[in-house]
Amino acid sequence: MKEPKTEGEDLELFPHEFEGVSRFEYGWAVGAVAVALFCMVFGWVAFPIVLVGLLAIFVLLYRLAWAKQQFAIESRLMLGRYRDEIDRSRVDWELVKRDTEETIAAFSFMKDGVVVLSSDLHITLINPAARLLLGLDPDQKLVGRPFVEVVRLPKINLSLQRALTDEQSQDFSVEVQSEVTVRPVHVRIDLIVQDRSGSLVMGLRDVTEAQLVEAMRREFIANVSHELKTPLAAIKGYAETVEDAIKDDPDAAFHFMRQIGTQCLRLEKLVADMMQLAHAQAGKQYFEFGAVSVTECIQEAIMTNQPVAEQKGINLRFVNANMGEDVIAYADLNATVTIANNLISNAVRYTQPGGFVAVDVGVVDGYVRLAVKDNGVGIAPSEQERIFERFYRVSKRRETVDGGTGIGLALVKNLAVTMAGEVRLSSQSGEGATFVVLLPVFDESLVTQDSSSG
Repeated sequence: MKEPKTEGEDLELFPHEFEGVSRFEYGWAVGAVAVALFCMVFGWVAFPIVLVGLLAIFVLLYRLAWAKQQFAIESRLMLGRYRDEIDRSRVDWELVKRDTEETIAAFSFMKDGVVVLSSDLHITLINPAARLLLGLDPDQKLVGRPFVEVVRLPKINLSLQRALTDEQSQDFSVEVQSEVTVRPVHVRIDLIVQDRSGSLVMGLRDVTEAQLVEAMRREFIANVSHELKTPLAAIKGYAETVEDAIKDDPDAAFHFMRQIGTQCLRLEKLVADMMQLAHAQAGKQYFEFGAVSVTECIQEAIMTNQPVAEQKGINLRFVNANMGEDVIAYADLNATVTIANNLISNAVRYTQPGGFVAVDVGVVDGYVRLAVKDNGVGIAPSEQERIFERFYRVSKRRETVDGGTGIGLALVKNLAVTMAGEVRLSSQSGEGATFVVLLPVFDESLVTQDSSSG
């Protein structure tokens, strides 16, 4: 913007301003000079009067020119100030416009729904999330329309009236039915206290996931209670039987004592698995990462499960895709042994006598690939999404006397994910299953990265 001229700069333009005097004023001045000269030639007494008039004319012309010059200076200064104000207003407008656009963008992409209503309960503002949660058309024009005409949910409409009348916040849940689903929505209505007209703001939140988590928590508690109650009831029954039979039938008492020991071991294993699962879900602080021989972990797990496999007549074998070479992963040793042991014992448990369980290990795209394949009962596609849940069993009728705790696969998944890996499943009902665990291949850069992050 061009800066306004200062007063000193404008004074230099005084001759140009003086040129703005009218011809009439110039005529009077020239005439006064001529009269004065004439009087001087003839010696008339009126000369002083003429001289005074001449001076008055010159003063008048000077004042006129000075006033015009001052007016021009003040006009230019005022114009400069106006231009500065306009420029500042333009900058402020751009800032307000940018902030408004950012606010609208954030408002539009909010996960929670927000509706602002006037005192007569007309919609002033509504974001896309609110349209979705209330089952409204995303392209329909809603601003300015009465809320009661748009949303026909008596519980919400009554709460809006109550919020205006009682001037108190309303907090409740309501089920909103759309064309395909029924969605539970938590609603909170607050009075905008800064607005004397009594406007309302309504917040909407989808609580479907929260209710699902709560249902899973209740199911988990029920499953834990059931898993603990079964061996405890068996132990109690065996103890009472031993007490009655210890004198009359020592052999039976010895048998029941062994059953008590078995159930105690099962309880111990269940508690240990639950503790290990809790550690896996808590993060990496319970892990000691380093170079782990996955080949040795598999061999140890096979040795552990070989007696059970031989007893059932199952061919448990180790197929090393790396032609006998050791495969090293960047992982925790105990966690890797647990993964291999759980997958192999699970395969042996759900494979019929005479079947096979094949364990394979190799390296694929920077990951150690541990695969356990069997030709057992298999898993139906509808069950595969829940197979990694705690205490979930494909067959609800299967008794827990098979030795499993019900959290083996959940433990495998959580351990693999915590060690930056993943678990994959391929299976069909009645055709066996293949579980694949991917763990990062050992690399010195991973050790350095973990050390720097820790």
